[in-house]
Amino acid sequence: MRLPQPTGIAAAVVWLPPQRHTAADAIAAGVLDEPMAARIGYRELTVSALAPPEMAVLAARKAVADAGCRAEDIGFLAHASLYHQGHDFWSAPHYIANEIGASTAIPVGVQQTSNGAAAAIDIALARMVIDPDAALSLVTTADRFAPPGFDRWSSDFDVAYGDAATALLLTTGDAPYQLLASATVAGSRFERVYRGDDPFSSAPRSGAVDVRRTKLAFRGSGELPLLAATVRSSVHRVVRHVLADMDMTVTDPRVRYLTLPRIGTGALAELYEGPVAELELASTEVLDLGRETGHLGAGDSIANLADIDAAGMLAPGEIVLLLSVGNGFTWSCLAVRRQ
Repeated sequence: MRLPQPTGIAAAVVWLPPQRHTAADAIAAGVLDEPMAARIGYRELTVSALAPPEMAVLAARKAVADAGCRAEDIGFLAHASLYHQGHDFWSAPHYIANEIGASTAIPVGVQQTSNGAAAAIDIALARMVIDPDAALSLVTTADRFAPPGFDRWSSDFDVAYGDAATALLLTTGDAPYQLLASATVAGSRFERVYRGDDPFSSAPRSGAVDVRRTKLAFRGSGELPLLAATVRSSVHRVVRHVLADMDMTVTDPRVRYLTLPRIGTGALAELYEGPVAELELASTEVLDLGRETGHLGAGDSIANLADIDAAGMLAPGEIVLLLSVGNGFTWSCLAVRRQ
């Protein structure tokens, strides 16, 4: 998506809880074996006692403070999540808007699984084009993968899950970063990976999430090679799309980093590192920033930008490509430049 004009990023924040659960702890507790620990490559996961919307409020407040703006000036708020937000039949985005004092903001919830941040950003960008009151827009994500409904180490293959919230403040005014381009593609035929052969239910699940069961059912379909091929082509498409929208090539030295989704190292090696290498991004360093957090649900992309910002890794004029994926499947790439 070529933006009519670059959109400012006034602040990018990741809020992480102080508690950690290490892979060694998980092995000792019997919820993770050593071969899987080696395959997923996480040293530790973030663990929160707060509900996801409570974490989102903390991230949002910090974003507002970092940007030096007022919450009451936020005209639009999009909140994305992967997992349970603490209540059934309730709107987390409205809670977040109320708690931070964004009393006139239009709150919207985005359920686009692990690609939620990119989807919410795209929705906010569209709103900012058509609604002058959305000149200052906030995107938040938050997820908590807590028992008894979720085992962060063993509910899934190839991914372990950390608790976190993120916040991204978008503006039509001046800002330290600019969002230059966004690209998204989908492969909806693979929604079965997370559904398996399970029947549809008439109420939320009362048992624990077991993604391993649904993935094993999908593996029995024989479509795993097709999924791998689709990952490859989708990564190529979204990265090439944002480069084309910026009138850049793979050799442009301004493209300094590409960040990977915070999934396990085995899955990254088998499905993502090869396709990224095939792009031949000559001056671009590929970053995996998730080994000490886990996969942060809907928030990987914003968390990656927040980490890069906190470390001062981009020089003025340099660009980072934020690559993300969500089950279903959807792939996105966001291009962000430091001013």
